[in-house]
Amino acid sequence: MNEEGLRDERAPLPEITRVRAPNPGPLTLDGTNTYVVRDGDQAWVIDPGPRDAGHLAAVEEAAGLARGVRPAGVLVTHRHDDHIEAAGTLRRRLENRGGTQVPLWAADPAAVPGSRIPPGRLDGDRGTLGHVIHLPGHTADSIALLVVGGRLLVGDTLLGGSSTVIVPPDGSLGDFLQSLRVLRALCMDGRISEILPGHGEAFSSPPAALAAIEQAIEHRLARVEQVRAARARGALTMPRLLREVYGPDLAPELREGAEWNLRAAIEHLSGPE
Repeated sequence: MNEEGLRDERAPLPEITRVRAPNPGPLTLDGTNTYVVRDGDQAWVIDPGPRDAGHLAAVEEAAGLARGVRPAGVLVTHRHDDHIEAAGTLRRRLENRGGTQVPLWAADPAAVPGSRIPPGRLDGDRGTLGHVIHLPGHTADSIALLVVGGRLLVGDTLLGGSSTVIVPPDGSLGDFLQSLRVLRALCMDGRISEILPGHGEAFSSPPAALAAIEQAIEHRLARVEQVRAARARGALTMPRLLREVYGPDLAPELREGAEWNLRAAIEHLSGPE
């Protein structure tokens, strides 16, 4: 690798394997997606997920440590437990298996013991693996990894099959919309070929990725207008707002996420024009 981390154009693109954690639920959908990115004989783990023995064993298998692949780092996309709970445990296991220190990166090191702020670019033996992008909104510390070739490991900024929950004050709808606009610009510039979310299925082509981003922006703006109109009609309590915006048949398991998204919309409406 040269000093600038430039990648040999003849080198094959990194391989990405999804390992889905066994933690399904209303907010995690089918479970947390842990991603193993392999580049030559090096492997990086993105979002280790819950501290589940079977899941960690599957992550190690996907990393190929038994076949001589070296662990190169662990990156978490944001502070939520379903993404970070196993980070320290996995790091220790990787170090024990590989016999060398393994960096653990998080945008907010206080949320992940033993971690440090990631560099803007992750480099390996073959040069640049990918670039870390700051995408606040879902949480203040949300980041994504844009792997060379255009695949974006986006954490919970986008979900495959549901809308992202925003929990103020850590989460911010204004920041979230700005982050989506950044992703839209990257898509339109041809830099994103596929989006791999923290939960749900991938948006596996440039048109699908752009459509998902556009839909997320439109959905949030429409929700803000719904909340604005409901409040103008006198819906000022959370129970009434839930009925006005989501209707009378909102499933109980979806109520918590709906309440948080309404609070995020109210905070957004209360901000500076």
